[in-house]
Amino acid sequence: MPAYARVMLGSKPYRALAHSGTRPIELEAQQVKLSAAHLARYCELCAVPPSAGLPAAYLHVVAMPMHMQLFIAKDFPVKVLGLIHLRNTIRVMREIELHRPLRLSIFFDTIRLTDFGQEYDFTTRYEQDGEVVWEEISTMFARGEAVPKEGSKRPVIERSMHPSSGVSTTVLEVPKKIGWRYARVSGDVNPIHLTTRMAKVFGFKQAVAHGMWSLGRCLSAAAAQLPQAPMQIDTQFKLPVYIPSQALARIWSTDDGVDISMCTTRGDRLHLAMQVRRL
Repeated sequence: MPAYARVMLGSKPYRALAHSGTRPIELEAQQVKLSAAHLARYCELCAVPPSAGLPAAYLHVVAMPMHMQLFIAKDFPVKVLGLIHLRNTIRVMREIELHRPLRLSIFFDTIRLTDFGQEYDFTTRYEQDGEVVWEEISTMFARGEAVPKEGSKRPVIERSMHPSSGVSTTVLEVPKKIGWRYARVSGDVNPIHLTTRMAKVFGFKQAVAHGMWSLGRCLSAAAAQLPQAPMQIDTQFKLPVYIPSQALARIWSTDDGVDISMCTTRGDRLHLAMQVRRL
């Protein structure tokens, strides 16, 4: 909460100033110990099956306090409340031993100009016994005018939301209080997820579910079909998921993994597209 107060009251711009440059930022926590109680709360929120093991997206939640320290660092160029979570890549390198400490590091050094605005990448990495066991690249996006580099386009990594065969579907409930409940577990108290009034300030018609909750919920729905580590999960966030509502998870196997889409119950609008692949 103190970090969010600094974000709200800070004077950073909503887009990086032209030719402002980028200074690398690296943060580190040498001893991160996982909490069984906290993990259980996350599993309940995302409906993780008991046999699923450590959820692939859980360590993003554990790192959230460090993410907030990154966002309020002097050299982070923009106000995070103006950013949209555009893409996410998670690599689970091997099974993580839950009772042994982890080393956590966060790194930021990338701003890209695109035809649509500015993109910012930051990397989250966990090591155990000196070996990288989990890594994530989050891409945030700021709308607005930009002067893209020649040939710059927003990357498109997407599969059809209407696979031809072998698809299974699950209706996902988006409960009324899911924004508040996920905020308490994750520490992400961005006001767009908490009240319709605050969501409208940022251009949404009502409160919006956390993108990482949607990601985690979809992985839970596909738990039986996910490959074993090492694996990579590429997610592209599309339209917001409003609270409360229902959504449809479509899941279909591929030669080397599984594809997942989350869309409206009518199947006509896409919330997210996800590709899970063996590494």
